[in-house]
Amino acid sequence: MGNWFGAPEEERLHVRLTTPPRIRKAVAIGIHGFFPIRMIRSIIGEPTGTSVKFANEAALAIQRWAEVHGQNVDIEKIALEGEGIVLDRVENLYRLLSNWMDHLHEADFIIVAAHSQGTPVAVQLVAKLIEEGHADKKKIGIMGMAGVSLGPFYGLDQKLVMRAYTQFESDSLKELFAFQNPESLQARRYIQALRTVIAHGVKVTYVGSVNDQLVPLYSSLCCHVNHPHIYRAIYVDGKVHPPSFIIHLIELLAKLRNMGLSDHGIVRDISDSLAGTLTGGGHSMIYNEHAVYDIAIKYALETTSIPDIPVKVHKFEVPMPSNYNPYHLPWSVRGMLEHDFVRKHLLDDVKRILNKFDDWNPESKPLKDIKYRLSAIRNNVPLAAV
Repeated sequence: MGNWFGAPEEERLHVRLTTPPRIRKAVAIGIHGFFPIRMIRSIIGEPTGTSVKFANEAALAIQRWAEVHGQNVDIEKIALEGEGIVLDRVENLYRLLSNWMDHLHEADFIIVAAHSQGTPVAVQLVAKLIEEGHADKKKIGIMGMAGVSLGPFYGLDQKLVMRAYTQFESDSLKELFAFQNPESLQARRYIQALRTVIAHGVKVTYVGSVNDQLVPLYSSLCCHVNHPHIYRAIYVDGKVHPPSFIIHLIELLAKLRNMGLSDHGIVRDISDSLAGTLTGGGHSMIYNEHAVYDIAIKYALETTSIPDIPVKVHKFEVPMPSNYNPYHLPWSVRGMLEHDFVRKHLLDDVKRILNKFDDWNPESKPLKDIKYRLSAIRNNVPLAAV
């Protein structure tokens, strides 16, 4: 995370670092995600992403933040467990949360750490707390790790034998894919809740895993929504060794989004090519990284607030064979490289990416395809030109 979250001084529509507040009492809430147990075990092994873990990790991050700033914070941990479709989970978890209302009312700061399907659950749960008057005059942060803001990878449901699951599991699984359609009831409820929490001053951090095998990067980063109170970060599993070019490109794209600028649709165009193997751990490794929690705490507590700016929701088509256009990626990358802001403020990032591209020798077919499609652009963008 850099020294500022918005564009440079000539653009003041984005949050800035500010003096950290005095926090006396904090509440760390954990909300687990959902993929059927049988599916999880067969694909990525025994699930370890529990609400208890998320609440504990978030509490430890608050403690680390407090130590850095010389503060003594009383921290309450709340693990909200419960399966089901999103709306049912919101209602059930809200009832569970009623047991801790005194702690919520006393808190100066609330952080909700969620994973996968737990991300839209967390946003709607916080929106309900706000609407019921339980979240006034306090700092609130939501962190969504590998969240299904736009559903899982397109076509993943075709790889699963739906009849292998119980009706209860099947309903929840089908709902995940409903988020692929921004006009679905599930997606519209999610966006409405996001508008509610942001209008209340809540800071939302979306963290995506580069090699997630279940949720594409455009979904985990909630790429169709824009507001200064949304921060996007990337998790890279060091054991996987993703190409340096890809990592630096995604870092630049996330930086652009955090400055309130467009990523020119590049995240959408490359997400499918980054999908990890179904037996990999990209979807689950993300919640083991302490820095993921640290950055959400820092963003929630150390930035200014401008909630009166409307949330912008952009039209988004989930990539699928019927709308695939091989020329879109090079066109988008060229547009990004030629953007005045990028040339003026991010020249070093661009040069680094071009150098990494020259040294990149992809091995997988999807990544070879990316290099091939971008080669013509690279040949017409010499380093001297940038």
